[in-house]
Amino acid sequence: MTFNEKFEELKEKYALRADFSKINYDLAAEITLTDGDCGGTFYVARIKNKPDVQPYNYYDNTVSVKIKSSLLEELLEGKKDPVNEFLLGNVEAEGDASHALALIDALKSKKRPRERSAGKQSARQSEGV
Repeated sequence: MTFNEKFEELKEKYALRADFSKINYDLAAEITLTDGDCGGTFYVARIKNKPDVQPYNYYDNTVSVKIKSSLLEELLEGKKDPVNEFLLGNVEAEGDASHALALIDALKSKKRPRERSAGKQSARQSEGV
């Protein structure tokens, strides 16, 4: 997979669905994917409470992050802890690390509410509920 393909995948899956409503300050993260096959740099910025995501460097960033794309996805899926991965040396961050954590929270994929199983609905319907 090329960088452009990986960038578009991450942009569609996470960045365009970001929820910046809990962030009330400017944030601009430059993210460098360190993978050999799809390495490259892009940025995610909060502009007027909406994400701006572009496949370019962002020199006036508030935080710069270096990470493998697979680990980034695991963090965004909530499968791994960002602080622990930073302490283990799997993520490099320069600048305001709290912005990196806020960004991860904003980008995390939203889990769908669990639907009731058909069996429970049928039982409740037969009880007249």
